[in-house]
Amino acid sequence: MKNLLIILCSLLCYPQQPSIQDFFEEYNCNCESYDNESLFEFFGLDVEDDVTPAIEAINSFCKNARAKDTVQVDHSIGTFSRSIEVEGETREYLIYVPKTYDTIKSIPVMLNFHGWTMSARSQIEVSDMRALSEKEAFILIYPQGTKFWGATHWNVGSWTLGSDAKDIEFIDALIDQIADNYNIDDERVYACGYSNGGFFSHELACQLGQKIAAIGTVGANMSEETANNCNPSHPIPVVTISGTMDEDVEYDGSVPERTLSQEETLEYWRKFNNVNTVPSITNMPDLSPSDGSTVIKYKYVDGDNNSVVEHYKVVDGGHDWPGAFGNIDINSNVIIWDFVSQFDIYGKR
Repeated sequence: MKNLLIILCSLLCYPQQPSIQDFFEEYNCNCESYDNESLFEFFGLDVEDDVTPAIEAINSFCKNARAKDTVQVDHSIGTFSRSIEVEGETREYLIYVPKTYDTIKSIPVMLNFHGWTMSARSQIEVSDMRALSEKEAFILIYPQGTKFWGATHWNVGSWTLGSDAKDIEFIDALIDQIADNYNIDDERVYACGYSNGGFFSHELACQLGQKIAAIGTVGANMSEETANNCNPSHPIPVVTISGTMDEDVEYDGSVPERTLSQEETLEYWRKFNNVNTVPSITNMPDLSPSDGSTVIKYKYVDGDNNSVVEHYKVVDGGHDWPGAFGNIDINSNVIIWDFVSQFDIYGKR
């Protein structure tokens, strides 16, 4: 304990020593996101040391820094956990801000939604877009769903019928919070998701279209409830990726219940966006014959506001995120970003 107090005193009293600010910078964390293991490692503490004084010192530092406006927590770079109050409930999300963010130039936002029973963190494992965020300069957000019958979910009707989760309100407030804290291009907010998260991306396009420019989905169709209550404020460019042998979200719509087929989902957006009815068809290169599947791309163009609908049909593919697992002939992360980033809220850029 004596050694710990000496270290903390040196941190707070002698600026030439490694400081709490140095700790934040080295471990890519801030006042709201750090862990005890990092504290022990950076400050050279022993495992038997009580870390409480270190935490108290950090809290004191952060309180003073905020008062002096010297720590810009909301402009931190890296991956952080955030929360927001929505209609009396605390909702959470992960945010990744690329190193190129400088507060001067506005940058787009990608919302990436996890599947049924999953989490924001597990979606990073499925669809880690952080390297893409750095390359293309966009803020990346992984929202966290809530429990329904013991499983995390997004409220989309169908098998989630009966849920009272205020998910649309959550994302509406989340976008506002991000806009308050960062310099974002609010005409270029995109959504994508896996499975239930893909269903919810359709729901967002329908119910929050005034804030969503384009969407991408993987292993997802549209629920009947979403389709029956869909009222987008503008044409919504859509790209979908689905496997014909998906047993969790079946291509023909037979599972889950009250679900459109993939073809019916595409038809909905084809009609709404008023695109050409005859697609261009491309057989994608079979880069990995061992994955047991191939990909056919369908592209419908010349819609209102130059909107486009694209579909990647993974023949013999399952409930996968191509590029991460299952089919590896295509990279879903890149396909989705390359597609949606062509558009803003007004159409083709």
